[in-house]
Amino acid sequence: MCKVRSLVMLGIIFLSSLVFAEIVTEKQVPKSKATKAGLYVTAKNAYDALKEQGDKILFLDVRTRGEVAYVGMPTIADANVPLKFTSKKHDWDDKKNTFKMMLNSDFVDDAMQRLKEKGLTKEDIVFVMCRSGGRSAKAADMLTEAGFTKVYSVINGFEGDSVKSGDNKGKRTVNGWKNSNLPWSYSMDKNKMYFKSKDKKGHLSKMLKKMDRDKDNKVTQSEFDTFHQKMFANIDKNKDGIIDEQELKAYKMDKKKAMKQKKKGKM
Repeated sequence: MCKVRSLVMLGIIFLSSLVFAEIVTEKQVPKSKATKAGLYVTAKNAYDALKEQGDKILFLDVRTRGEVAYVGMPTIADANVPLKFTSKKHDWDDKKNTFKMMLNSDFVDDAMQRLKEKGLTKEDIVFVMCRSGGRSAKAADMLTEAGFTKVYSVINGFEGDSVKSGDNKGKRTVNGWKNSNLPWSYSMDKNKMYFKSKDKKGHLSKMLKKMDRDKDNKVTQSEFDTFHQKMFANIDKNKDGIIDEQELKAYKMDKKKAMKQKKKGKM
């Protein structure tokens, strides 16, 4: 296993009849792009594999909806399933000098849904692609932890790596999907897009599961009342049978802290 992980699997590896043409050592993979499974593919190799056996591979673009809408998307991608969203309050991240991002808590479920729609399973090959290989590495790890067995990160992403020096320093003109002249478009296919309704549906589904104490996929009046009685008790800190504004604020703060801890654990 260690020997397998010591190579970036970009080539001369036969996996479900796919042949990837290059091999580079693990030292050539930046830490920010490394994955737990150690499976990687270049944009060019991904395209060649998809042309050959696209019906046996799920190709997910994990960038934000804004990136897909304004930067473009591979025409051969199966769907856009964002790993992260811009924070609702559009807070600023001073360290990264950009807007803060929030994790898509339904990412794995949404990816699984797209997998099923294509008639594939967790044992089939999945390609995940972001802007330049950082987010796709995190996406690959999340799917691997969820039981997906062959998740490949497109190591140079859609826009490619940035130039390190010279007049074009900072510009992404080195490699990646766009710079390899692979097919992409600004025109979007609605069936491939990610909609907020999916977020809402996932949230409602989780709530119903919490209420369904006997796990029969039905929520009775008793289960509903019990769930909300517990919620009331959690908010009513001083147990006086009344919820005031201070207690409600404290409850919301506790939920935010719990969400942050949960996100840190996943990242």
